Amino acid sequence: MNTRPVDIIEFICHPDLLNDQSLSLAQRTCLKSIYGLPLLGEEASIYRRATGREDYIPREHNEATILVGRRGGKTSKIAVPIACYEAFRNHKLPRGERAEIVLIAPVLDQARIAFRFVRNYLQSSPVLSAEISSIRENKIHLRNGITIGCYPCSLVAVRGAAVVAAICDEVAFWPHKQTASNPEEEVFAALRPAMSTFPHPKLIKISTPFKKEGILWKEYQQRVRLPFPVWQLSSPETNPGLRPEMMERFREQSGEERFRREFLAEFTDSVNAWTVPEQIDACVVDGRTNLPPVSGGRYLAAVDPAFQRNNFALAVLHKTQEGTIVIDVIRRWAGTRSAPLGFERVMKEIAQIVKPYGVRKIVGDQYCAPVIGQEFEKLGFQYEEVNFSHGTRERLFSNLKHLMIQQKIELLDDPNSLGQLRSLEEHKTSSGNLEICTPHGTKDDLAVAIALGAFKLCEQRKQVYYGMI
Repeated sequence: MNTRPVDIIEFICHPDLLNDQSLSLAQRTCLKSIYGLPLLGEEASIYRRATGREDYIPREHNEATILVGRRGGKTSKIAVPIACYEAFRNHKLPRGERAEIVLIAPVLDQARIAFRFVRNYLQSSPVLSAEISSIRENKIHLRNGITIGCYPCSLVAVRGAAVVAAICDEVAFWPHKQTASNPEEEVFAALRPAMSTFPHPKLIKISTPFKKEGILWKEYQQRVRLPFPVWQLSSPETNPGLRPEMMERFREQSGEERFRREFLAEFTDSVNAWTVPEQIDACVVDGRTNLPPVSGGRYLAAVDPAFQRNNFALAVLHKTQEGTIVIDVIRRWAGTRSAPLGFERVMKEIAQIVKPYGVRKIVGDQYCAPVIGQEFEKLGFQYEEVNFSHGTRERLFSNLKHLMIQQKIELLDDPNSLGQLRSLEEHKTSSGNLEICTPHGTKDDLAVAIALGAFKLCEQRKQVYYGMI
């Protein structure tokens, strides 16, 4: 690219480069502070308020954390311009070698949002578009040896690559627990060595706040002492064009705490982990993936039914004479919008699984209850519909948590069901009630089947038997 060296703001505003004249004062200040540019007038005041630091020392940072409310432009106006700028800096790549700028988000579709912004910026520039070698579905190859690619949050995806910049989007929603398949700490541990050989790499973490846990929460608490800036900016400050009436409507509909989290970028107490991993781990029987029928067991089968997009889950449980709930079998069937599950096939498979346990009654929620009930009746089972109304999930999972605290339940050593139980969250509603659910986009079907079955077994009197072997 035959242009004189420009700073990040000139790069964004130049009519032949990104040609974006719409940066807000807060967005501009944030970008200038990351690259060590002088702050002028009100910019210094914004820096102090948003970072919690008294003095601004102009120097370029290799890392930055940026907490911004929804619709504040954190991806399109801050993170993506950084990715574009870094794509054309001199990173001193050895001749013939390539390096990457990685756009990472909780899921690939979310990472593609930033990727589309990058692609549109580059293709719209008369100078930068000439530097594109090829564009694939998830990658842009540049003639200077840089590739811009988007990835889901995965430590495998970033291992082995030479990375000059990483844009880590919505980090608050990355897995935090070490038991997750791609915990955030391991992803960052894989990223940092990949960036270590470059003179000015960029690790940019952006997100709207969520729970008071994980890397973002730790960095926010320590932000005055960290060697890089941790920004906290509200949506109206970064995007003055947001309509106040829209935000007020959200406040009325979703409550004060959600409003403060989503638009003021504040960590709140409205979301907490449902339980601690140690409580779950204490109830897992190592190496046990299923159990055969036992004599004297009082068995029950619980299902969380679905036929499109979600999974159809089954749990077979029994209660010992000492009152301990034992999980014997868990199964799931996956359906998609284009290939929904055939309910007759699934229910026949369920019947084959539960018959050896003497099960005669199967419980489940109201989803498609008439159809499911009729089919189970044909197969010789009674179907009990449980109406999932307001507060039902809280009662089911409160009972399950109590069983785990008392170690009165034996869980199977099954990664899928344990992963769902570990990811459950408590969301405090505006009315003060609790909602128990998994993070957006993740499944809870196995957890629901286990909680429902355990709850119904706890309701039974000792003389009532659903099945005897």
